[in-house]
Amino acid sequence: MTRHPLALVCVRGYRVAALLDAAQAVLSPHLSWIILHVVDIRPLGEVERALGALPGRGPGQHHASTLMLQAAEELEQVVRQDVLAWLTATGRTAELVVRRGDPEREILAVANERAVDVIVLGSDHSGPGPLPLSPPVRHLIDHAR
Repeated sequence: MTRHPLALVCVRGYRVAALLDAAQAVLSPHLSWIILHVVDIRPLGEVERALGALPGRGPGQHHASTLMLQAAEELEQVVRQDVLAWLTATGRTAELVVRRGDPEREILAVANERAVDVIVLGSDHSGPGPLPLSPPVRHLIDHAR
């Protein structure tokens, strides 16, 4: 059985519809899509370590980290709603995957697990000249198959 080519379209917590519109405009209509949103929870670990190191405090849940976790959960729900609304409005089908962790590692993990053919990332670059590559994008270029 022949497998359909597969695109991994990565979205952030904002401008979801604009990124998906742009991806649809440039990708072949024959590609199947996985839409991936990764909530970067690395700062949560940093807050936990910092609070746990304060005098009189040990490791464990703290108010600040609880608030960050709640914000991450809220962001996940907003992105899910935005993606589902876009899919409904455009009539496109796609699998939605939401993960938590280091975005570069999670993108590569999904790309490898699902043997995607192309990874699509959005950019906020709107100025003249070439697009500067951020360290996360450089990491993906260096490590993706």
